[in-house]
Amino acid sequence: MLNQKIRPFTARWHRESLAGAFEDAEACARFREELEELQEILHIYTQMLGEMAGVEKDLTEIEAS
Repeated sequence: MLNQKIRPFTARWHRESLAGAFEDAEACARFREELEELQEILHIYTQMLGEMAGVEKDLTEIEAS
């Protein structure tokens, strides 16, 4: 999951950030769209891991205290 989903996203946007992409509104919008897509994928992984661990509650609903 880390190498196939998270790392490509963070590596790409780190390079973009260093190049000043976040000063451009269109690039910021693309970043947010891609981040939402990544979050959806990670939510699925979280649910699967919770099921494997036998956790009854959806881990994405747990808030930090």
